[in-house]
Amino acid sequence: MMPETKPCDQQEELALLCRRIQDLDLPELRQDLIAPEVRDISRKSFGEMLRRHLCHGNADCLVLDVRSESEYEKDAIPVALSMPILNDRERHEVGLLYRRHNHRTAMRYAFYLAKEKEALYVERVRALSQGRPLVLYCWRGGGRSRYAAGLLARHGFSVMRLEGGHKGFRRGVYQLLYHGDFTLWPLSGATGCGKSQVLELLAAHFPHVPVLHLEAAAGHAASVFGHIRFAEKGKSTVVDQQAFEMRLYLFLLAHRAEDGSFPVFVTEMESRKIGPVQVPPALFRALEKGPHIRLEASMEARVARLKREYFGADGGGVAAVRHALGFLTRRLGGNRVRQWQALLDQGEVDAFLKEILEEYYDRGYGEERSLPAKVLCSDDILTTTEVVAGLWEKAYGDQGDSAGGVWGDSPLSV
Repeated sequence: MMPETKPCDQQEELALLCRRIQDLDLPELRQDLIAPEVRDISRKSFGEMLRRHLCHGNADCLVLDVRSESEYEKDAIPVALSMPILNDRERHEVGLLYRRHNHRTAMRYAFYLAKEKEALYVERVRALSQGRPLVLYCWRGGGRSRYAAGLLARHGFSVMRLEGGHKGFRRGVYQLLYHGDFTLWPLSGATGCGKSQVLELLAAHFPHVPVLHLEAAAGHAASVFGHIRFAEKGKSTVVDQQAFEMRLYLFLLAHRAEDGSFPVFVTEMESRKIGPVQVPPALFRALEKGPHIRLEASMEARVARLKREYFGADGGGVAAVRHALGFLTRRLGGNRVRQWQALLDQGEVDAFLKEILEEYYDRGYGEERSLPAKVLCSDDILTTTEVVAGLWEKAYGDQGDSAGGVWGDSPLSV
């Protein structure tokens, strides 16, 4: 990514750039090359193609992101490969000419840069595509994707541009996550009662029960130690809002039926924020309106569960937890934080967890928005998981199937 430069630096850079391009044989603009007639694929059709790919692994087309490498790294459509027609440096220089010098010169320079790499570009795409049709996109479905699509079409490729480009695709993400309609079955309960563990067991052993794991998508467990749980498992890293929403969108798309409807997802009750990200409004509304199942567990079970999740099997998470405690100083005071850190230094992990559950987590656990539809004891997490699967099946699944038997006979209703 190009570093930001001050206006005075840009003036000097522009002067050097203008002197350099004076020695170049910049081609005249040809409308048939820089803006050829190309086919577009609608956002709806692309979404359906993406759904088939996510559900069945059918790669109907090869999707290419022709934006610069930093644009791709920041927020790409995950199935796309990076094939920039202008790299970061080139895009910066063209943009500088366009904004501060002359539009036509900027366009001619961009055309020159692109033409210099045409042969290599075509061969790289040919090797990647292996005869598949292509879908290209840039930021807004403008000049870069139009030029690249025209170039590839002239060399025999079947190619389409994504309507509206990446910006249009993001509008579809926004529409679904901010204005969509979902029904969720949240699991509620205090910290350590095993809500996330139930979701993970459901996903692993009851794949017919749709699970929406918001914390896994965020890479954070919605607490001061929230990132540690997923780091210990090696599953995810904390993401920003755009990446969080992209993960959610792709997950939901993979579960969307052909008629556009979605199943009822089992999920976890969340506040508006999970670490650094916010639950999108459509999903948060569904959390608030849906019936919930409250999990309750003994203090001993909660302590044991958090010990596994935050400290790992070998106890190696002590340093990370000790460091994270520092972020509670403002809320709880330095003395309390230091006392807990001392417990960790002395190896008193169980005592620390019991105290922080009683004095911090449980006191901060607000009243539930509504009475639970069911209350389950989650000390035996395997049985609890089977019960939740059975409840979902009775409400939404095939009445003839049984959710039991994965770990032996267990009750399916309470």
